[in-house]
Amino acid sequence: MAVLALDSSSGYSNILIMDEGFNVISESISDFHENHSVVIFKQFNEIFDSEKLRLKDIKGISVLLGPGSYTGVRVALVIAKTLSYIFNLNIIGLGSLFACAYSSMEKCSGSKFIIAVKHAGRGDYYIAVYEIKGGKIGEYLRAGRLSTAEIISLRNRLGNDTAMVFGYAARHEYEKAEEDFKGTASGKLFFDLRKLPFAAAKYFLESGINNDLKYNFELSPVYIYSEGPF
Repeated sequence: MAVLALDSSSGYSNILIMDEGFNVISESISDFHENHSVVIFKQFNEIFDSEKLRLKDIKGISVLLGPGSYTGVRVALVIAKTLSYIFNLNIIGLGSLFACAYSSMEKCSGSKFIIAVKHAGRGDYYIAVYEIKGGKIGEYLRAGRLSTAEIISLRNRLGNDTAMVFGYAARHEYEKAEEDFKGTASGKLFFDLRKLPFAAAKYFLESGINNDLKYNFELSPVYIYSEGPF
């Protein structure tokens, strides 16, 4: 079984194909730019030609829903839903903050909460909080947009058994988060957002998605404005 994972929410457009042993069969990571609707189709040609794969070899699709680039999120989602519909493939959508937290669980052993954060521009951050219970992760606080001071206050309220994961798409984002949250938490981790498709494909396989899922018409982007996501 091969899973196709797509992401164009963070400035890059990334495509990855993973087999059921969690091995990456093929992967294409674009440079940072906004012309996703053109580049992503070139990436499809590259990724399928390089490994002599065909779309019929794909059994499932996992797509990142953001938050992130308004247009970028929709490019990957439209492509994923179209392929799912035409080829009758199982499809799931993951928030990028959830994928950051999910990928960091093993490194957050002993933590009750994981705060996942990524840059939102204008000095703010996208943020969501996840709770770990019985080895599983679930949403505790839905995605929103907060300032650095608000995030630090939230982290202090949640207590010391709280880890923080910072998703970054470029070096300057990593450096800014380091400066903004210096000394905030001992369990501070960083996650390269170019690895989101790997996390999404792995989640698809580990969740035991089967042929009963079918095409999901309800998938929609995670858009966040001042009043919250919708």
